[in-house]
Amino acid sequence: MTRRIGNFNCVAVCALTLCLLCSAAGAASAAEFRTLEKWERSLSTGVSYTQYRMTINGLPLRAHVLSVSLAHPDVYVRPMLANNRLDSLETVPSMARREGARAAINGSFFNRSSKDPFPVGFIMIDGRTLYFSHLHRSAFGLTDKNIPLFGYPKTQGIVYVEKTGEYFYLWGMNRRRRENEALAYTPEFGTTTGTNVFGVEAVVSGSKVVAINNGNSQIPSDGFVVSLHGDSKRLAPKFQVGDRVSLFFLVEPSWLKVNNALTGGPLLVRGGRPVVDESTDEKLRQGTSSRIPITAVGSTADGYLLLVVVDGRQKKYSVGVTYSEMADFMRSIGAVNAIGMDGGGSSVMVIDGEIKNRPSDGSSRPVANGIGVFFR
Repeated sequence: MTRRIGNFNCVAVCALTLCLLCSAAGAASAAEFRTLEKWERSLSTGVSYTQYRMTINGLPLRAHVLSVSLAHPDVYVRPMLANNRLDSLETVPSMARREGARAAINGSFFNRSSKDPFPVGFIMIDGRTLYFSHLHRSAFGLTDKNIPLFGYPKTQGIVYVEKTGEYFYLWGMNRRRRENEALAYTPEFGTTTGTNVFGVEAVVSGSKVVAINNGNSQIPSDGFVVSLHGDSKRLAPKFQVGDRVSLFFLVEPSWLKVNNALTGGPLLVRGGRPVVDESTDEKLRQGTSSRIPITAVGSTADGYLLLVVVDGRQKKYSVGVTYSEMADFMRSIGAVNAIGMDGGGSSVMVIDGEIKNRPSDGSSRPVANGIGVFFR
């Protein structure tokens, strides 16, 4: 039976089992998904939205799926920064509206402290590395040809001094400096480094050192600041005003052509196989044994990117899923690779300015970044 509700095609599927999947070991999954109704809507050629009303082991569940053709020349997907900065929080509806995204979901995990709301992991937007950390978490990326990658990219920042041919590795970038660290700050962090006077900072504009300061340096719009503290101050003599200095990032070879990337976790599906049990070293606590709202990104064998939000913590509406159950659901809708993103109260999906899911906080939570779907 098919009936039309607004711009949606509503297909009632009475007691139809969506999928009974097997675990990596071959045993039957404990989760049984049954689709009761499914609403579908086309946003444009190559982009569609589907809402599922289901049960999981007899309990209510709602899922929201954006399917995006990676072959469509007029559609592209990239991360969005809260207020175009790394030290800020903003709701996903606000990000989408400000940046002109037709649809969006929330992105990476982040520190919710209002004083230091830095994200977790690796962020690249339009070929520019904005943030990296050494925390072991999985990520997804899109190459310059829109080929999706899922895995554990190891990223390292390097500062190179042309005059002497010397280089050194950074501890991180675009976050609060800690004891003995060497960091880099780019304009995405803000207008100043916000550091104290107990360090040494080389201000680089147009590839040249233009100033040497002790702290809280202005970040040039066309450059960066190298900030040294404690033991790392031994590197300070390498910098002199007028020296040419470059900032580079090393990534493993398979990620060299990635233009847009964002860290999530855990890895859910790889090569069509659930791998949550192999992702325990990512040390994500919630969602391992309890059901929560979860956001995820996946890719299909026929060239689609899947942006997915499953509602949770609402026992009469949607109870949520564990990561293992999310892996099963992603496989059931065609994902051959998939990764979890930030979940819980952060999980949200926005289309044309409207929140499509029911965030467990009751409204869209301010977050560090999102993933937007744009039309050229």
